[in-house]
Amino acid sequence: MASPARFVRSLVARVGHSAELPGLLLVNGTILLALLLVVLDLDLAAAIALIVSVLSEWLLERRSPLSSMLLRQASAGPPLRFALRVIVAATASSQFADDTALHAFLLVTLLIVTGLCARALHAEYRRIGPLKPMRTRHIPGDTYIAEEPRTRPVLVTVVQLAALAPAILGAPWWIVLSVGVAAFAVLAAGTVPDVLASWRMRTAKRATGFTPQLSAVQKFLDEYRPEVVVHLSGPDTAAYQINTWIEALENLDQRVFVVLRDHPLFERMASSSLPTLSLPAPGELLMLDFSMVKVALYPSNTGNNIHLLRLPTMMSAFIGHGDSDKSASNNPFSRVYDELWVAGEAGADRYRRSGMHIPEDQYRFVGRPQVHAVERTPRVGEAEIPTVLYAPTWEGVNQHQEYSSLRAIGVKLIDALLADGSVRVVYKPHPFTGQRDAKYRIAHAVIARRLDDAKARTGIDHRVVTSGSLTGWMNQSTALVSDISSVLSDWLAGEKPYAVFNHAGISTKEFREDYPSSAAATLLDGNAQGVDEFLDVITGRGPDLLAEYRSKLATYLLGAPEQRTLEAFRDAVTAFVQRSDAERSIYR
Repeated sequence: MASPARFVRSLVARVGHSAELPGLLLVNGTILLALLLVVLDLDLAAAIALIVSVLSEWLLERRSPLSSMLLRQASAGPPLRFALRVIVAATASSQFADDTALHAFLLVTLLIVTGLCARALHAEYRRIGPLKPMRTRHIPGDTYIAEEPRTRPVLVTVVQLAALAPAILGAPWWIVLSVGVAAFAVLAAGTVPDVLASWRMRTAKRATGFTPQLSAVQKFLDEYRPEVVVHLSGPDTAAYQINTWIEALENLDQRVFVVLRDHPLFERMASSSLPTLSLPAPGELLMLDFSMVKVALYPSNTGNNIHLLRLPTMMSAFIGHGDSDKSASNNPFSRVYDELWVAGEAGADRYRRSGMHIPEDQYRFVGRPQVHAVERTPRVGEAEIPTVLYAPTWEGVNQHQEYSSLRAIGVKLIDALLADGSVRVVYKPHPFTGQRDAKYRIAHAVIARRLDDAKARTGIDHRVVTSGSLTGWMNQSTALVSDISSVLSDWLAGEKPYAVFNHAGISTKEFREDYPSSAAATLLDGNAQGVDEFLDVITGRGPDLLAEYRSKLATYLLGAPEQRTLEAFRDAVTAFVQRSDAERSIYR
């Protein structure tokens, strides 16, 4: 049998965060407490518990939204919870002024339950019906469709309180009836406008195929006439895949339009001037006319890319979200695009070695504009206390893509760096860390605790960084420890020392051949061997024998320095648009 502590941890994991628990436990616990008090013939105490339970509805909606959603999915939403309170209150008959007051109470609560059921039915219609949620940025007009109607927690709480409190506090029947009817009227006044708004959207959609909001988006497309579309889907933690391109996209000569397919991703997208549409529903997206768009850029290989790839009016390019030796960098899905944009020769070589037989003219070498701000300082010996940036990748979607050092040697590595006492450590894990394997979350927590303790003990400003750009931390660091990932390629733009985890456990020669981005790195094995050698390099105690190779490797991975600019990327997009005009204008 699971221990109580393990049960609580499991419950917290399922509701998402411990902050969810107070509202969840208070709402449901006070209903059960009231029932127990009625059984014990403590009617007044039961009445007080019911009132507390009603007031907790506001807390549940505001502080525990995930718990509230789970209760609704379990058919334990506001209507059922209110009905349970009514049953408990009716059982506590000694609290009513007389039988007439009880009858009035049952009448008004029947009205309130009906109103709450109507709200729940409307919410369910919006969840599974034809009105699909949509959000936008920098698109004028009314372009917002929520996933569900507003929950209005204050309204629902006040209405339930008005229906319950007078009766269970002994008010005469006419007060119970009049206050209850007034509460129902208030509930209707807060519900009917939402229902009518949905009805108007549904009527317009039935007549034209477009909701007014989707029509506003189409009007914007017709007037703005974007030439470049960027399409991406994924969880909120995938926001870095679009954020890494925002600066380059804002620097283009062409008009850009961003299409995101997941609302959490939309919420985490960084602030930008780019018009952005978040529209998960494929049917709604396919209604829009994108015939004016000339090229579509894809930062990730996701299945719903097909919703734009199907359009012959635009050409497609896979731009990725970083240059790395991971197997995802030569995904067979990449064959569907008109062009594969790679930073340097290494990107094309990965596809060539994969045996996919991609034609040479499908590659476009665009450099890596994101590294234009990566600096070559501080060099070894320039900082009094050199900073080591530890930026491990995540555990991957499966064991075949598990490149991360975090679980294998992360704690040993940090202990070795801290034990040396001559370096500062900045730890920045991948946003997806622990998404597949909880053991990675444990390792992350241990490392964070080690660094916090070391900072308090030594006064050295060790850091745990879980958000923001990596470039700024690269520019503060003398050396990097990472895994096979795009972090290596970006780091090499600064040509500073770095170490890489040999996740495969193979010989140094084999590893460097299989993963060229490690060719100028100190390799760390499964026991973190190699850390002492690396520390000698970055503290100046030993020679930096790999320095001469880093410049050549940077060019191989990222292209020549003149290609690693916003201007070079802008020129590449312009050339691609011109190609689209020449080859696809017949379809427009």
